[in-house]
Amino acid sequence: MLKLFSIRNTPYLGIFCSLTEKLCLLPKIPKKQLKEFEDLFNVEALCCSIAGSSLLGVFCAGNRNRFVIPDLILKEEKEFLENSGIKIKIIDFYASALGNLIACNDKKAIISKIIPKDIADDIGKFLKVEVLHSNIANTKIPGSCLVVTNKGFIVNPNIKEKEFNTLKNFLKLDGKLTTANCGDSFVGNDVIANSNGIAVGNLTTPVEVMKIEEALG
Repeated sequence: MLKLFSIRNTPYLGIFCSLTEKLCLLPKIPKKQLKEFEDLFNVEALCCSIAGSSLLGVFCAGNRNRFVIPDLILKEEKEFLENSGIKIKIIDFYASALGNLIACNDKKAIISKIIPKDIADDIGKFLKVEVLHSNIANTKIPGSCLVVTNKGFIVNPNIKEKEFNTLKNFLKLDGKLTTANCGDSFVGNDVIANSNGIAVGNLTTPVEVMKIEEALG
């Protein structure tokens, strides 16, 4: 199922949310909307913050109940996540926007070359995934360029054919090149999805919706 959403009056869902097959981390939103997220994705939704910020999708990356979090996280935020039963790994690295640098599902992760190979390998071991250490579509932010679920993926349309085929072979999934939110190529900022549902920013056009649903639905 696919639905159009906005969060805090913006269509950039991927900036605010970090979604897995079991859990959705997101900022404080009305209870009615929280329930809509839980029903759409069949997950538990937790409202929290990282470093006092509501940009959970920018800072966090994860799968199932495991998340990598930047060392900017406050003590009380860390305790809240751990007390909620979430396994977290603090990444001590100058680039704190881990959600922009990592795209992953339950088996694979594409990790930006901004992150050193040894740290990328440690992240892969923690998330229990195979890692492709790579930039995407002439950018260093694969987390912003990709939305990857266990069923499929969408990617920034500026990706080259050879690069797309490498990505497809690595993920062992079908994918589509598309924009969202009426032309935004950084689809990771606009779309959140798991195997149960898809939410897209409310500026997304019918043609974009069709492509996204074909790839992830």
